[in-house]
Amino acid sequence: MGPSPAAPPARALPPHGGSLRRRVLVWLLPPLVVLLVINAFFTHRSALDAVNQAYDRTLTASVRAIAERTHSLGGQIQVDIPYAAFEGFETDAAERIFHAVFDPAGGLVTGYANLRPAELPDDDGTVRILDQPYAGETVRLAAMRKRLYDPALKGGDAVLIVFAETTGARRALAQDLFIASLQRQSLLVAVGAVLVLGALGSAFRPLLRIRDHIRKRDEEDLTPVRMERVPSEIAPLVEAINHHMQRLSAMLAARRRFLADAAHQIRTPLAVLTTQAEYGLRQTDPEEMLETFASLLRSTRAARRLANQMLTLSHAEAVNGVIGERAPLDLAGLVKEVAMELAPLALKRDIDLAYEGIGHALTLEGNGPMLRELVSNLIDNAIRYSPPDAAVTVAVAAFGGQAVISVCDQGPGIPEAERERVFQRFYRILGQGDSEGSGLGLAIVREIALAHGGRVSLREGEGGRGLCVEVELPLRGDLTP
Repeated sequence: MGPSPAAPPARALPPHGGSLRRRVLVWLLPPLVVLLVINAFFTHRSALDAVNQAYDRTLTASVRAIAERTHSLGGQIQVDIPYAAFEGFETDAAERIFHAVFDPAGGLVTGYANLRPAELPDDDGTVRILDQPYAGETVRLAAMRKRLYDPALKGGDAVLIVFAETTGARRALAQDLFIASLQRQSLLVAVGAVLVLGALGSAFRPLLRIRDHIRKRDEEDLTPVRMERVPSEIAPLVEAINHHMQRLSAMLAARRRFLADAAHQIRTPLAVLTTQAEYGLRQTDPEEMLETFASLLRSTRAARRLANQMLTLSHAEAVNGVIGERAPLDLAGLVKEVAMELAPLALKRDIDLAYEGIGHALTLEGNGPMLRELVSNLIDNAIRYSPPDAAVTVAVAAFGGQAVISVCDQGPGIPEAERERVFQRFYRILGQGDSEGSGLGLAIVREIALAHGGRVSLREGEGGRGLCVEVELPLRGDLTP
């Protein structure tokens, strides 16, 4: 038996990913802050627009009040600035107020001569309101043109009425409204973050229950975790844990079965070796001692073969993972190599060992050492169970996507009633074979074939003599047990 395949390197777990709560907050809070900033920008604009609308009503009322007290008779414009035009601004002494009235020719009638709007209003009596610089600061200016219907006026009959105020109070009020709104929104974001943390804690509680449930289990309890009341988001995780537990349970069962078989089967060879050694120690005749040591050597070889086959059977079980290591290989070449390696054993027993190949490579995905062990067991069994001067034929063929390995001998064969039982471990038909047999050969063959997605069948040899063992293996790349 060749050396066992190297065990696959352990897969390292990813580094600690940190807290899921922190990760959710990191992904959630920055967008909320960005939205808060964007909303703050529009809130500030809305607050300023609302303040302007309120203050602009006072501006408009002041301009119209002056317009109502502006008249012309015989080309003489008379303006009586009413107290109501300034009444709405008395509560804010910090603001400065400006006014002016210009005749149709552009001359100043009253007020500030340089208080002229950047854009003239229409002649239909509408009030135009705009922001513009004046006296080193920004003012909110309202302008209106009023027709006086006096033919004596030069340049037309419409006067220009202008009223303006500084905007400090407007900006201060808008700032107060903006800050109040921003405080409320920030508080909402903070409350939302707290609610998100609480929701995450509630959402992760099923995970904590599963953790506590698994921690409280006995170390040998590998039963699946119950799926009741498991949220759909973590159901795949629980299913993966259950699948892993099933694999561990199968592997531990295989280990226990192997240990039980080993303890039962190795006890007898060890007892025989002990008895033979004790018997040899009592001998004084050299010939008797040599015969005893020869018997001891045969028993040792049988025990070694048994141990090797038991280890091979353990490796061949799919739960152990070794059989899952696959690579492309030439099955025809592998069978031919094994047959040549066992040719000396056939010559020693006067067996005619023949090989019938297909003349070209037969490639499949498989585990080379395990398939080599499969072929070796088939040929070795055929040689050991065949009488001298018999023939053993090893053949390889391919039919319909299946590779077929056939080993036929001319031995005693296996009765049809026994053919299923010979695949059981340590089962041997009484009166057949040699004393070195362990009853594991066909069990190993079937385990390796099943792990490669194949099957093993037994039939009578040609002419009803002997036994033919056929192993079919699929020639596809995704071989799965």
